[in-house]
Amino acid sequence: MKSSSTRRCNSSRPWLQRVLCLLLCASGSAFAQAPATNREATSSDYVDKLPADKKDAMVVITGDKGSGTGFFAKIKDNVFLVTNMHVISGQTSIKAKSMGGTDVQITGLFGAHDADIALLKLAAVPSAYFESEGSVNTANKTGDPILIPGNSLGGGTILQTEGKIVAIGPVKIEHDAPTFHGNSGSPILSTASWKVLGVDTESVTVSMSDQSDSASANNAGSQIKSSIRLFGYRLDSVSQWEAIEWAKFAQQSKKLEDADALVTSVHAVLKRDDKGWRKNPSTNSAMTSLRELVNKPRVSPAEVKAKAETVVLQFRNSLKKVEADALESKKYCYGYIALRYEQLGEYAKALREYLDADKIR
Repeated sequence: MKSSSTRRCNSSRPWLQRVLCLLLCASGSAFAQAPATNREATSSDYVDKLPADKKDAMVVITGDKGSGTGFFAKIKDNVFLVTNMHVISGQTSIKAKSMGGTDVQITGLFGAHDADIALLKLAAVPSAYFESEGSVNTANKTGDPILIPGNSLGGGTILQTEGKIVAIGPVKIEHDAPTFHGNSGSPILSTASWKVLGVDTESVTVSMSDQSDSASANNAGSQIKSSIRLFGYRLDSVSQWEAIEWAKFAQQSKKLEDADALVTSVHAVLKRDDKGWRKNPSTNSAMTSLRELVNKPRVSPAEVKAKAETVVLQFRNSLKKVEADALESKKYCYGYIALRYEQLGEYAKALREYLDADKIR
């Protein structure tokens, strides 16, 4: 997840020309990745601290849309396969393999109503599993060492990553272990008790666009030590688990992913990211038709303006519908879907207000 801020500025000047400029300007992504630095690894670089009797509690999860991590854990007297909801969301089907190479037989699914955590019911109790910490905030503190084993970058192997607890909140736990895509669903383990504190879930890019935030970050006393913050959901803080019907969940996930793709593509238009908006049929059709009109010989400014107004209105209405669907999701969707929709609705609202503002910048 990437944090961002959108501000509205009042102005009496016409804004359509500026929007049109954004719509017509072709450029690549505004961000470039720094090249990776390679060096020869030594034996001391590799971590293998997970107790031997706990290694078989780790599971690799794969699907047609991606892969992640899972683990066996005892929760309220029952052993489940635990992972993130977003690891299974949007997948047509999933496969879970134990460290012994056998397929894990799944018979049911439960989801946290207010967190990104999934419990998969098992046909048989595995021989190895983790215990879950019953009170994370009282048994642990900032600075305590942790270990996060997981399917880093979806490589199909379990890498063990060391770190420390950065902070504990009522729902989440923040850590500094350098995890990757594929680590979603990994257990955050206390190395003192080897109990599960939480499920590794998300990274947030720290935005320093605000001057006061930037000044605080540059202060030696700042507790934000990195440009990326890493979070997991606490297992002990889930207030309600709900039984999930796979077909219904898959349908809701598909609608959510389609809405997310649309909102992201509209944002790509405003960022002048051609590759981004071309990925979505709706924005690709609108932008392509607008550019074709502009490139026609002897086209009048009035025609271009009218078309641009139509495109802007189309984007605005699409964003407005996502906002409305986000509100409705609280009534008929599973908790995780509603949680994601709430975040997406806020994203759509910010972009719509950006379009509605008197001045676009």
